[in-house]
Amino acid sequence: MFLLAIFMIGLLSVTSCSKVPAGNVGIKFYLLGNSKGVDTEELSPGRYYVGVNEELFLFPTFTQNYVWTSDITEGSENDESFNFQDKDGLELNADIGITYHIDPTKVSLIFQKYKRGINEITDTFLRNMVRDALVSASSQKNVEYIYGTGKTALLDEVQKNIQLEVAPLGIVVEKLYWIGRIKVPLSLIHI
Repeated sequence: MFLLAIFMIGLLSVTSCSKVPAGNVGIKFYLLGNSKGVDTEELSPGRYYVGVNEELFLFPTFTQNYVWTSDITEGSENDESFNFQDKDGLELNADIGITYHIDPTKVSLIFQKYKRGINEITDTFLRNMVRDALVSASSQKNVEYIYGTGKTALLDEVQKNIQLEVAPLGIVVEKLYWIGRIKVPLSLIHI
């Protein structure tokens, strides 16, 4: 009986260990007691004891790539492309991609701000920031500029605005890029 108790305690302590894989940083979240909330210490790769009162969240610190497109075979099965307008209110649409990484020293700050994992941050918060910056920048330009010579400059402006917004939080936007062409109303396409 005594050996069984020792075996069970040993088994529980081994099964309560969680792993932070290479290229990730872990954050412990305490569920109960006076210390409930986010631990301010980022956990580097390795094994950690995660008790009944704790949850471990993982954040990849290597470069992430995500595409918001209308193509159901990429990104999501939903249309995630961006609708925006030029300064005259002409409706445009585009697919956009992003590459970014998380500063490993600011993971606890990111978690405290968003209370979500990396996928939810990308799907919701980063997407909304890109959409808002794109709508704001494009609304000051005409369609000829957006569709033509200003296409790159427009996205560079959007990228700089996003970088300024998320850099203090520890999200480092490396690149924002167009996927394919900007879609304009068929009535504007000359045959």
